Amino acid sequence: MIRRRTGWLALGGMLAALALGGCSQAPGMDDSFTERIPAALERSDLGVTESWADKGVDGLTTYLSVGVSLDRDVISASELQQLIAIVVDENTVSVRNLRLSVEDEAGEDIDIVPLLEQLGADPLVGTFVSITFDEATAIAEGAAS
Repeated sequence: MIRRRTGWLALGGMLAALALGGCSQAPGMDDSFTERIPAALERSDLGVTESWADKGVDGLTTYLSVGVSLDRDVISASELQQLIAIVVDENTVSVRNLRLSVEDEAGEDIDIVPLLEQLGADPLVGTFVSITFDEATAIAEGAAS
């Protein structure tokens, strides 16, 4: 009886360690994207005045979230394509989706959904605009050609 109990306790301890370990960052994970992406966007000639990048998990889906403020209230499809190319080039983490937020100087959202569709993506729209990272990569590759 004691052996069984000890076995269950050991198994429970291992499962708890695995669960807690899953909540921490993997060793060697490169979080430099949080500085690289904003720096590259602000160095570009796209009129980016402020930017940020972060990662997260929604259910089982990982995402990269990037936001920019522009010095104007419009962005062209070509400029959005360049912006996405910078994000893809400077990204250092493996994610499934890219969440984008583009605002003008006053903090008002700029509608990028029609532009993403024009660039070949099928954006999901909710409290944010999201495309798959595969779509982002395809858009970025179009900017390079």
